[in-house]
Amino acid sequence: EVCHGVETEPGLVPVASSRAVSGGVGEGARLGISARGLWGPFRGTMFDVGVFHPGADSCRDRDVGSVCNRHENVERRECGRRVIRVGGCGFAPLVYSALGGVAPQARAFHRRIAELVAERAGEGYRDVIGAVRTKLSFA
Repeated sequence: EVCHGVETEPGLVPVASSRAVSGGVGEGARLGISARGLWGPFRGTMFDVGVFHPGADSCRDRDVGSVCNRHENVERRECGRRVIRVGGCGFAPLVYSALGGVAPQARAFHRRIAELVAERAGEGYRDVIGAVRTKLSFA
């Protein structure tokens, strides 16, 4: 509705050389979403969606905010470099807690979607951000 060329599970551009980009993303890897126009006209961005459970052993002794940040950093390190260098577009990890927590980049994503929808539909931002949060909730 507010972005162009939206695709789910887009494939990554093949890497011609194994030295072109380092990272843990192999050939045939797919990200969650690809879209143009979210952060600027015709600017492409790829998003990878990650969900974690704060009760998992690896998260148990940490607060949800630090776990969200850790997951965002891992996604940027493993996928972001390849997407930016080889794919020629932006990258944003969208990290969520299975119990309702939202990482900073995902929160910015929600706000931007709500701004664009509110502007285009002539509706109030508060109403739209509430609908966005409801539609994207996991819990």
